[in-house]
Order: sequence, then C-alpha cells, then structure tokens
Amino acid sequence: MYGGILILKFRKALDIIFIFLLLVALAVSVQASEDKFTQDRYNLSHKDAKIRGEAAWALGKSGDSRAVGPLVQALRDGDRNVREWAGLALVKMGKPAVEELIFALESKDDLVRWQAAATLGLINDNRAVLPLISALGSMSSETRYWAAVSLGLLNDSQAKEELLLALGDGNRSVRAASGWALRSIEGAAATDLLIQILQDSNGLRRLGATEALAKTDDKKAVGPLIQALQDGDNVVRAEAARALGEINDSSAVDPLVRILGDNDNVVRSQAMDALAAIGRPASQALIIVLENGDKLMKQGAAEVLGEIKEERAIEPLIVAFQSKDMREFAVQALVNINRSRAVEPFIQLLQDHNQTSDIRADAAWALGEAGDAKANEALLQAMSAEEDNDVRINAARALKKVKASA
Repeated sequence: MYGGILILKFRKALDIIFIFLLLVALAVSVQASEDKFTQDRYNLSHKDAKIRGEAAWALGKSGDSRAVGPLVQALRDGDRNVREWAGLALVKMGKPAVEELIFALESKDDLVRWQAAATLGLINDNRAVLPLISALGSMSSETRYWAAVSLGLLNDSQAKEELLLALGDGNRSVRAASGWALRSIEGAAATDLLIQILQDSNGLRRLGATEALAKTDDKKAVGPLIQALQDGDNVVRAEAARALGEINDSSAVDPLVRILGDNDNVVRSQAMDALAAIGRPASQALIIVLENGDKLMKQGAAEVLGEIKEERAIEPLIVAFQSKDMREFAVQALVNINRSRAVEPFIQLLQDHNQTSDIRADAAWALGEAGDAKANEALLQAMSAEEDNDVRINAARALKKVKASA
C-alpha cells in the first residue's frame, strides 16, 4: 500500500512537471511570435522593397489586428509590389481590417484611397457599402473606379441608384465599372434599367448606358440601340454602332448600313467595324449600297466587303472602280477579297482605249497593288506602246511592285 502511495505521488509530480514545461514552451512560443511580429512590423520600413513586401504578407498571415494600421500605412509605399502585398495582406486579415480601411477612404493620399476601395470589395463585408457609395463622388477617378468595382463585388442593391448616376461619369473606365456593377447587382433586370437611360437628357449617361448594353449580350437591347444610332450626340451614335457589332444581331444590318453616310468619321468607322463583325449576313445590303448609295456609303461598303472577303462583290467593285471617288477603296477591297481574280478586270481596263487615260493609269496602279505576275505582260506592253505619259509611268511603277512581290 505504501508503494502505491509513492507511485501516485510520483505521477502527480510528473503531471506538475509536464504542465510547467508546457507553460514554459507556450511562453517561449508566444515570445517568439511576439518577436517575429515586432520584427515584421519593423521590416515594413526596411530599405529593401523585397523585405518590406515579405514583411507585409507575414503580418497579414499573422492575423494580429495590431497589423492593420501599419499595413494601411504601407498602401502608400513607394514600391508598387509592396503596396500590392500590403493590400493582399489586408484581404487576408479580413473583417478586422474593415473599419480601418473605411477610414482610409477619407485619406488625402490618392494611392491609399483607391487601394482601400479595392481591398474592401475583396474582403466582402457589407459595412463597406455606404462608404463606397460615398467614394463614388471622389475627385480621384481611380477611387471612383474601384469603388464601383467593389460595390459590384459586394452585390448590395443599396448601390443601384448611385451606380446609375455614375454611368454619367466623365471617365470611361468609371462608366464601365459602374455598368458592370449594375449588371452584377441587378442581373437580367439591368438591361431594362440601361434601356431607360438611353432616353436621359444627360449625354454622358446615355453614353454610359450604351457602353454597358454592349456588354449585356441581351438581344432585348438591339432595338433601343438601333434607335440610339439617331442620337443627337455623335459619341453616343458611335458607341451604339459599336455595341450593335458586339451583340452581333443581323437585324441591325440595315440601320448600320444607313449610317455609313453619317457626317462623323468615328460614327462611320464604328458602323463599318460593326458590319464587319456581323459578317456575311451584311453582304447583300452592302452590295446594294455599293451600287446605289452616296459617296460615303459606297466607300464604307467597299471597305467592309473587302474585310469580310465577299466574292460576290467583285463585279460591283470593278464597276465602282470607274468612279474616281471609289478607285482606292475598290482596289483595296478587291485585293483583300481575291488578289488573283482582281487582275484580269484591271488588265482589261488598262487595255481599253475607250476608257479615259486616268482610269487606265489607275488600272495600272491597281495591278501593282494586286502584285500578281499575271499582269507582267500587260504592264510591259503599256510601258512601250501607251501614248499617255501617266499610264506609262504607273505601268512602270506597277511592274516594279509586281516583281518585288514575286
């Protein structure tokens, strides 16, 4: 019995020793952790940017709320990589960082403001919604942009009205972010909201809505965008044309063809790009315009037909070539469509003395653009037998070009 008592006392002593050692180990671990935290915080001011970045990330992984303030301060670091590591560290910290980041939205430093706005969206805490809505009114376009993006990430309907207003922002990136955020929050219903804004009196808001509709891929937007091709603001008209090209609906072909005659170069250019994006379904309407449209419409039609390589347009383009306003456009289109098939008609024009000398000279130039060796003989003949000096010179230049191509 006495031996049993000794064994119990021995076990109790061992337990006490174990607990003591555990407490010592824990104290050592806590001290080591505290020392590392102190060192990492100190390293945020190190002269080496790599060490500063590593320190920022280590502080984020520590989960210690005391790191939030120093990490927010690191958002103004002179090195971009350090700032990015600090932002990622704050995202890693998560909710404990939210209040400090909301406060940072009022910073006098642009770098801090916009990075705080971006980080709040990634942390995904709804406490940030109202401060981010307020940040949409910032003087900094970078802050407004990230505020809009983060509101889209937070996906809170409280932001809807302010985002609709932000569609009228003077900065295209901010408008784009606001449109994206609206689509994120409202889903399919965003299309109806954006369509309504196409009637807004503010041209920038109409523009923002048009830009956003291009990204919806919703056929419901096609009709309103076609109407927007008649907008009094040429920038809105151009964006409507671009949007129709992105949505790529063949019902937009005729309206887009009509604005090939628009008095604004950018509008015409966007209409041509949209028609090229739609492709072959636009061919017949473009060929009709090539034969019957006004000068600007014909030139635009020729360019698009060349881009989509529509072989049915070869004969109408040959006819169009005989108009001085159309020669350069017709030749380029023909070369794009089928370089080889363009050669024979131009040889015929070069050799047809019923044509004016300027048409024959331009036919020689066109053969040079085509760059096909089948034209060699006709060009040599024109150089030696042609009476008109311009035709001879163009034939010589064309022959040189053909040989260079070969």
